[in-house]
Amino acid sequence: MAGRKLNVGRRDRIARAILTPVVLVGVFWLYNSAPRDPLTLAGIGVLAMVALILGTGALTGTCGVYAALGIDTCSCEDEYSGGNTWG
Repeated sequence: MAGRKLNVGRRDRIARAILTPVVLVGVFWLYNSAPRDPLTLAGIGVLAMVALILGTGALTGTCGVYAALGIDTCSCEDEYSGGNTWG
């Protein structure tokens, strides 16, 4: 992604890579087991968008939501790397 600064750190990318399939399983489970009413379909759409955002951030290392909110988890790793973060 030319022109976009990496704002998703390594730990955050790992968490996103783990959560994306979990959310997708939820999407498929809802689609196959819940009644097809508008509220359920809206929930499926929201979960699918969350999975898309998580998966894209895990793959590219950038997150548009983080950029809009001014969050950068890459810089947090520099502060704590190599030290005792528990106290």
